[in-house]
Amino acid sequence: MKIIRINGIEYALYPAGENTDVSVYPHMVMVSSGEIPKGNQKRLLTDFLRANGVTPIKKANTHWYIEAALKLESGSAAVVSAPPKNQQKKQPGPSPYLLLNEENIEEQDRLVKASSNYGKESQIIHDVLNASPKNTDINTVAMKAAVIDVTNSTHLSQHKSDISLYDIAELIVRIKDFDERVKNGDPELVRIIAKNTGAKNLFSFASKYCTYHNVEIYGRDDYSIFDGIVKAVLPHYLNGVTQYKIETWRQTYNYEAFNDCIGKLLDDNGIHIPFRRRKFDHFLWYANR
Repeated sequence: MKIIRINGIEYALYPAGENTDVSVYPHMVMVSSGEIPKGNQKRLLTDFLRANGVTPIKKANTHWYIEAALKLESGSAAVVSAPPKNQQKKQPGPSPYLLLNEENIEEQDRLVKASSNYGKESQIIHDVLNASPKNTDINTVAMKAAVIDVTNSTHLSQHKSDISLYDIAELIVRIKDFDERVKNGDPELVRIIAKNTGAKNLFSFASKYCTYHNVEIYGRDDYSIFDGIVKAVLPHYLNGVTQYKIETWRQTYNYEAFNDCIGKLLDDNGIHIPFRRRKFDHFLWYANR
């Protein structure tokens, strides 16, 4: 899997057979949502390939485009039309990933909160959840789920044929002692929400719903957020934990293993600042969005 940026948006490219949860064929997904831009893959990749010295073959299918971009990213693409003579070969540079330490985590967290869009949206989530902290009324829970969905780009509306906002809210309301359990950081809540919402795996949304309640209402820091950027970037800070392992945790709803992994990483690197999990999510996401 390779991460590329097109028009400011991050996409993950997968060869055949690597991401079978989405497709067995070569494909690309938006990192922020995990969705395939169906019908647009060739269009998105055309300018990307040409900008990197590769002229697409006439009538090539989407699979060719994906494989060509994957090879390009790994430095072994076959250039169909030669690049300009003055094009210089890039020399290896420093790692694009920030050093994991308390100072960098605090700085990225500060930048998120100071930004004109993300900072204001974080305040909206805080205000909405504190105005309606309990999870005992379907309409209230649906409203909070919608706010978290829109501000965090979890794209629940794309799954309406399988699961509605009402269904999600009803499920949360029916969870016994949800408010007390989310206050105490019970990881089992993420599995329950993600696994029991129909045909779709809502692991990312469930992690965010629990995280925001735990942090914004109860002032705790027991949950870590899962999304496409976290899955792509986290392995660069871990030894022996691959994207495949993280994806396996998602597919098997093993949130506890995912959450414990981040806790151990922070411990091993001496990260003991307040709200370290929440700030670490900002660190992973804002620097690599």
